Amino acid sequence: MEYRIEAIGGQFSNKDVKQLGDLLTNRAKSGYKLHSVFQAQQPGCLGASNATTTYFAIYVKE
Repeated sequence: MEYRIEAIGGQFSNKDVKQLGDLLTNRAKSGYKLHSVFQAQQPGCLGASNATTTYFAIYVKE
């Protein structure tokens, strides 16, 4: 089993939702299935700025 994890963003406009759909379609064409999504905070540059919340998609290929 092979896993792939990638950041998919934290806010989604209508355009972003379309792009996310395209991304998921492309991953599926590569043999990956969406396994789950989780939310995490990423620290700012050198810890000096505010952390941002983003979502990560986990894909699996069997």
